[in-house]
Amino acid sequence: MKITFNTFKYIYIFLPIYLIILGCDRAEKDTELFFIQGNVSYKKGNFEEAIKFYSEAIEKMPKFADAYNNRGRVKLELDNLEGAIQDFEKAVSIDDKFYMAKFNLAEAYSNTDMLDESLTLLKQISNQYKDSSFYFITLSNVFIQKNNFSEANSNLAVALKLNPKNDRGYTNLGYIQYSDKKYDAAKQNFEKAISINPKQHFAINNLSLIYAEKEEYIKALEIVDKALEINKNEIYQNNKAYYLLNLGKLEEGKNLLDIILEKNQKSAWAFRNLGIYYYKNKNFAKANENFLKSDKIDPSVELLNYYLGLIQQSLGYKSKACEYWSIGKKLNEAKSIEMLTEICK
Repeated sequence: MKITFNTFKYIYIFLPIYLIILGCDRAEKDTELFFIQGNVSYKKGNFEEAIKFYSEAIEKMPKFADAYNNRGRVKLELDNLEGAIQDFEKAVSIDDKFYMAKFNLAEAYSNTDMLDESLTLLKQISNQYKDSSFYFITLSNVFIQKNNFSEANSNLAVALKLNPKNDRGYTNLGYIQYSDKKYDAAKQNFEKAISINPKQHFAINNLSLIYAEKEEYIKALEIVDKALEINKNEIYQNNKAYYLLNLGKLEEGKNLLDIILEKNQKSAWAFRNLGIYYYKNKNFAKANENFLKSDKIDPSVELLNYYLGLIQQSLGYKSKACEYWSIGKKLNEAKSIEMLTEICK
């Protein structure tokens, strides 16, 4: 299972500000036309077409910061984070006072390991965005990524004071509470986010995890399917696979995992879930192989040490099993703690 919080969903696009054409030559008029066409295509959801028009505008006016900013935003819609960052960086390099582009760049950086760079940019534009609820949500995203939940909570408090109906704020607040294993409080905030925005798929996915914690996998599956109807997120797919495995629908779960791993061979959660599939089929060698792949990619994957311990226990290596569960205990995994208490007395 994997929980999510909101990322780069509040980036503003420069719409629809038009260039003044009085006294412009033909090239400048063409540039304006391409820019406007790009804006119209973006609003209609024709993203590839929008990129084409913005690129035409940039070709005719290489210092057109607004076109770079808007093209970067469209690239985010196409999940091209690296390309978006390049465009936002270009926009800021052209105009250091282009605060909207700085905000977009900070938001994009927050989805990479450039968290300090994101914070630096956010501090630079703090005066311009001091009344923006979304600005403080972005700050909370960065601090969540840095595991600084205290600062994240402080910024969420400001965000929700500025806008008590900010569904993203309640989603992030629930994320922190879930991470602290305050499941009842987290559930209330996820439900509040969904009541404000029924398409808040981050909150919907996270709500499914609350039911999974209670081992109510039928309900969890029903809820995560709603999130997947809105967004085919790999995280949600992994969670669905986990629920299917726990409902005994092993082949259906494995089919979904095969699809995930065909696209992403670095999905630690998919390898963990594939390990669970083989464990439930009593193929302990294949299970262990996949758990170790997951561990190599990301040792912090939830319940990984619990399952690694189960494999060792199944093979008759009690002391090794207890070592894994001890690691799980340090990660505050209830199942590992339970096994330590029952088996490793």
